[in-house]
Amino acid sequence: MMLGLLSLLTIVSLVMAVGAKRQARTIIAERLRDLSMDVTEWRENYKKLRENTDSDSLAKARMLARIIQYDPEILKNDARLKELASVLNVDSLCVSDGEGVLIASTEPGFLGFRMASSAQSAEFMPATKDKTFELVQDPQERGIDHVMVQYAGVARLDEPGIVQIAYESGNVFDYSDIELMREIMKALPIGHEGRFLVLEDGDDPVVFASGDPSENGCRLSELGFRLDPVLPDSVFIRGNPYFYQRVQIQDEPRRAVAVMPKGEVFGARNRAMAFLLGFFLVFFALLYYVLDRLIRRTVTDGFYEVNGVLDKIIAGDLTQTVNVRSNPEFLALSDGINTMVSGLKKNLTDSRRRVKRENELAKSIQRTLIPAPGRRFANFEQIDFVSSFMLASHKGSDVFECFVTDAGRPGFVMVEAIGDSVSASLSMMKFRAVFRPCVPPASDPLDMMNRGMAVFKDEKVFKNQFLSIFVGFIDPENRRLDYVNAGYYPPFLRRADGSFEQLRDSVGTVFTTAHPVEFRQESITFGPDDMFFTCSNGIFTYRDREGQLFTKNMLLSSLNASKKDSAQALIDGVISSIRGFSGELPPDDDVLMAAIRFNS
Repeated sequence: MMLGLLSLLTIVSLVMAVGAKRQARTIIAERLRDLSMDVTEWRENYKKLRENTDSDSLAKARMLARIIQYDPEILKNDARLKELASVLNVDSLCVSDGEGVLIASTEPGFLGFRMASSAQSAEFMPATKDKTFELVQDPQERGIDHVMVQYAGVARLDEPGIVQIAYESGNVFDYSDIELMREIMKALPIGHEGRFLVLEDGDDPVVFASGDPSENGCRLSELGFRLDPVLPDSVFIRGNPYFYQRVQIQDEPRRAVAVMPKGEVFGARNRAMAFLLGFFLVFFALLYYVLDRLIRRTVTDGFYEVNGVLDKIIAGDLTQTVNVRSNPEFLALSDGINTMVSGLKKNLTDSRRRVKRENELAKSIQRTLIPAPGRRFANFEQIDFVSSFMLASHKGSDVFECFVTDAGRPGFVMVEAIGDSVSASLSMMKFRAVFRPCVPPASDPLDMMNRGMAVFKDEKVFKNQFLSIFVGFIDPENRRLDYVNAGYYPPFLRRADGSFEQLRDSVGTVFTTAHPVEFRQESITFGPDDMFFTCSNGIFTYRDREGQLFTKNMLLSSLNASKKDSAQALIDGVISSIRGFSGELPPDDDVLMAAIRFNS
């Protein structure tokens, strides 16, 4: 039904559009006849007027030539020249020598101008050789300054040269067809707001005359004149759509077009279509209302009740039951949903138990990978090294281990992998078992990492997996820490000024056997009060009650505010800051921390 209605409205709209265009063309044709008659009549009058004005202009030029013949000294007197221009009722006078160079003028800036240098003034050059030469030009731009003028000129009588008179500005228009053509256009609108436009030729035509005076003298581009790329008889002017037709005005050589606002051309059609559309909308609204009441009574209310219960079940309330029995179909649907919810409740209970067991197993494995918090390397009195950890509720993927090499150097390794629950914990156990043999013979962190890379590659362990590893070797005698950071979070160091800074340049490539990796070893020599702190990314998964994350700036503030007389005090200060921020909320990932300082 809707498709039929749309088809009917489309056909009616097209038929009425064709009729509206035909009527618009009829109106344009009638106004064009009136316009052509007015233009023809005015052309005849203009021709007679032009003959009279040209004769008058030549008479004034001849008189000026005669005056100069009898009194050549007048050319040297600017005041007398201006007085003579006023007596002749012209705007300016110009006189040249036999070479066409202006030697006298009421416009001082024109003196010395060579008339042969521009097309407009060069038309008078024959007067320097022909005493009978006379010329009245059409109004045009003056060559010297491009002002619209009309010149009349004759040959000098006293010696070779040219005598000219000129009408400028408004006086030129009095002798041209511009103003009268514009008045005719203004007096002959097409309909209410349609109009004719007469255009000058050019790539960007200028409006010579228009029924809208504000468009006179404007270029089409300035009016936003643009042909519609889809409809050949449509055009846009200043963003508004118009019906468009090319026309030819009798006795007018310039191009002309007729435009009418589309709202005016298609106004009747649009009103008729609005009426039809409104009628059908009211009809279908009434039909919809009747059908809606009928369907709601038999079907929709039951669906609303079922959906309401389902929304509560989806939100997590599994105590809800569906009890819609208005017809056999709803009865079967209710029983099916109730059976499904009952099975879902049983499965959720079993899943919760299984997840709880897995998390407990993962935590027990994780605790074997990370030693209890406290001081390390008790046998090295000059080393104050403390580590700590905070486990997440559902992830376990970190390793922390301390060691002493065969050469007697204490060291530690911190490892973080992506993953959670039992699988990640088992992977880290496997990593520690394979990595441990690389520790005793290693001479420094770089040697230990390279040995580990070779073992993992030969054993094909962690193929195409990525780990973040931090390995540090401590030199107690020289108070130095040598380390390799393979993608671990950048550590922090406190220097003599008492504030901590992050060692961003220490982060290297992550540990992987997928492709060759080159590690870079860094060293830190500790001053009397220097302190080193490192941690895993898990520290930034703590959230407060509003869900805001713990940030690096918060960590820096905590480090700077903590007591710095021992590594344990620094660790305790960071933990206290975290607890104050998040309360009892656990992190989303395991957190490892370590702090190092050298005793005096």
